[in-house]
Amino acid sequence: MATELGATTSGTEELGQPADPRFIGKIWVSTTPGHSRGSLLIFLPDRSLLMDSCFETYRISKWGADGERIRWIEDAIPIEATLSMLSDDELTLQLVGQDKVQSYVTATVPYVCPDMPR
Repeated sequence: MATELGATTSGTEELGQPADPRFIGKIWVSTTPGHSRGSLLIFLPDRSLLMDSCFETYRISKWGADGERIRWIEDAIPIEATLSMLSDDELTLQLVGQDKVQSYVTATVPYVCPDMPR
């Protein structure tokens, strides 16, 4: 079992290594129904996280991991999830306290934002 994350004030300092680091350095596009169209996550090796979508302002924050647990900060609120790699190109995040699983696939290149629904 992974240790608790967030022993410091920012809640994202590295306490260990992710159990499966294959998610790092890839562009992940949300396939979760109800997510903003074109939602993207990029977990960078320097522990920066870029979050963006085709129709919202991007966010850059820090992330930390220990085993299968990952944490990042959104609007000063620590978000914690269990991360699973279903394959090299499929990622799921089970947010703590939520039943809904967020699913992602690696982006294909080139990638263009989908049209905004009218």
